[in-house]
Amino acid sequence: MTKTGVTHLIIHSFALAHALACLLLHDTGFGDTFVLTCLTIAMVVVLIRYFDGPVEVIVGLLLLASFAGFFLGTNGARWIQKMLPALPGIWSYVLTTTLVTEFLGWSIFFVVRRKKK
Repeated sequence: MTKTGVTHLIIHSFALAHALACLLLHDTGFGDTFVLTCLTIAMVVVLIRYFDGPVEVIVGLLLLASFAGFFLGTNGARWIQKMLPALPGIWSYVLTTTLVTEFLGWSIFFVVRRKKK
């Protein structure tokens, strides 16, 4: 499998895992925040290690991805609920977490795909 194919597999698999975690845990007493954050961290680490990124890049992008994921996820769900009021609430959260995970994954990819020379 090509490097691009593996990258697609990594990002789409984590997006699916995020969607399932959100669907199954969002309305529980435990919530989905902890699991989604762990999945985001795992995706960032896997992508950076796959492209042999240095540890400094991992730390910086982990912080950025965690904060961006939380901000985009919470505000994105509110925005989708306003845009699609007929959509049941849980599905706006599932859609948002999937889109945000894809966005973060591809953003990380574009940052780490080229090595310093």
